[in-house]
Amino acid sequence: MPSPAKETKKIAKNIERGKELKQQGSLDQAIDEFNTALKQAPKSFVALNQLAILYAMQENWQEVINSCYRILGLRPNNATAYLRLAKACAKQNNLYGAVAAFQKAIELDANAVKASDYKQHGDILTELGSRKGKKTQADEAIAAYQKAVELKSNLPARVYIKLGDALQKEQRFGEAIESYKKAFQVKPDLGESGYIKLGQAQMKEGLIDEAIANLQKAVQMKPEEVNTYRNLGNAYQKKGLLENAMAHYQKAIELNPKAGGLYRLMGDILRQQGRTSEADKYYQKAKSIQ
Repeated sequence: MPSPAKETKKIAKNIERGKELKQQGSLDQAIDEFNTALKQAPKSFVALNQLAILYAMQENWQEVINSCYRILGLRPNNATAYLRLAKACAKQNNLYGAVAAFQKAIELDANAVKASDYKQHGDILTELGSRKGKKTQADEAIAAYQKAVELKSNLPARVYIKLGDALQKEQRFGEAIESYKKAFQVKPDLGESGYIKLGQAQMKEGLIDEAIANLQKAVQMKPEEVNTYRNLGNAYQKKGLLENAMAHYQKAIELNPKAGGLYRLMGDILRQQGRTSEADKYYQKAKSIQ
């Protein structure tokens, strides 16, 4: 029977060989070495940690999860293992499991959680919120995105857009406007969708002139976009420029004749102007489309 010293030496050799194979890109062979080490030393944190990394490289998410649970059995306060567990759960579409693991990692060691981790946490919470419409998850998503941009201000523009969307959904329009503006600072050529989102938030905040200016930019960038004409029509209506509003609703109808809501908007303005017979025709058209 080999002595404990010889066994320890053999385990160390398996681990070192596994690391070498990993560096060479021989992932399956590396996994074999670390598993061999684990047979001799089932509580080897180094071997388990390396296996979690290797299985993630192979996108074998169930084995990542298995490895993380074994690590947490040895070290229950290991925030890194919870982060890996969160990402693996997300890959398997176990979003609630991912959220729980992210929250545990943050609770244990917030310093171990990177901006990209908070961003992913926010994405998952946003998806769950869209499924369930839970305000608590919306608030948590906002907090996650805000922490992400706090840790790394030069994150991609899409992170600021997602933060703006989450804020706008919660009717925090002033904050949403600032987030969208930051997205444009990061990526000036953001595209018409960014101007639409910014214009919508400005309109809700009562900044009608600013909203019109940004929505006009969106129209110039993508003149075939129905939603832009609808939003621009809404902005002109709020400003009291009813003829301008109708012109843009009419353009939207030309682009999408089957959008019943546009006919109702036209009918509302015509009724407001006292043109009830014309308004009724638009209402009837809207009803026939439903």
